[in-house]
Formats: sequence, C-alpha cells, structure tokens
Amino acid sequence: MRDKSILEKLKAFREFDGAIINRYPTRDGLLKFVTAGNIIVKWYSRGDIAIQVGDGGDIICGIRKLSDVISEVI
Repeated sequence: MRDKSILEKLKAFREFDGAIINRYPTRDGLLKFVTAGNIIVKWYSRGDIAIQVGDGGDIICGIRKLSDVISEVI
C-alpha cells in the first residue's frame, strides 16, 4: 500500500510519468527506487524516503513531505 501511495505522489509530476522502478535486495531489506532524469527516489518498506539529485547527498523526507521536496528539487 505504501508503495502505491509513493508512486501516486510521483506520478503527479510529469518527470516521473513512465519512470523506471527497480528493486534491489540489501541487508536492510528490499530497496525500491524510481529514476527520472538525474533524480532518484528510493525507499524501503518502512522508514523515510531518500531523494538524490545527481551525485549529491540524499534529501530525507516522509511521505507527507514528498511532493513538497520534489517540487523544490525540480
């Protein structure tokens, strides 16, 4: 359910229309991420969402702030 909520928020931005979602197993669980241009949004099943722009560091946010952070990044 959380994955669907995150993807719905991302689809509100044209940059993420048809963006690629990948899954990568890690020690902390299954990492899921969506790429659109030089922006990567990644998250685990629980916990914060990390937004990376280019080679920069991660911007950490919760699902409620996701749209606001993406707006600022774009």
